[in-house]
Amino acid sequence: MPTLNDLLKVDSLPLAGLGLLAVAAPFLFPALRPQLATILKSGIKLFLEAELGAEAALTDRLVDASVDALLATTSHGTEDDRRQKAEREVNRFVSAASASAHRRGWDEADRHARYRRHLAKLDHALSRARQQAKPSQRAALAHASDVLTKHHVHSRQLTSAGAGGTAGARSQAVPTKAPKHA
Repeated sequence: MPTLNDLLKVDSLPLAGLGLLAVAAPFLFPALRPQLATILKSGIKLFLEAELGAEAALTDRLVDASVDALLATTSHGTEDDRRQKAEREVNRFVSAASASAHRRGWDEADRHARYRRHLAKLDHALSRARQQAKPSQRAALAHASDVLTKHHVHSRQLTSAGAGGTAGARSQAVPTKAPKHA
């Protein structure tokens, strides 16, 4: 849940004006204090719902594009080619999900939570796609799911190491840079 400091990171003049009005109005009109508190709480709830709704829509678009790309790239080629293409597409998704989470996250915990939600949505979409895919694509999609699971496990290791682990445990959880596949 975002804190007040997180909400104030937004550098917006209207938000500052609204805040100033919210602070001054109870002093100018004491009879409006209960109604103003309700209005302020409702405004904050609407802001948070809009942000979460926008994030969900962006995540859904990213997941849909990744699943479409996976289905397109795994529709032809040898079994090894399909597996390599599937792994490359999952790595592209993971990179985009990480960048999105870091752009929109308010702090490190929120970034990790957003990243894990991206991975979970793709995992769910992959399980649905595997059921509807051609038999020749199922092995490549299963491989894509395995690659995604490795990223999911790595994400959990980083979160648990950062939450209460020692510095040594954290350095063990951070992988070395993997070579890029062409």
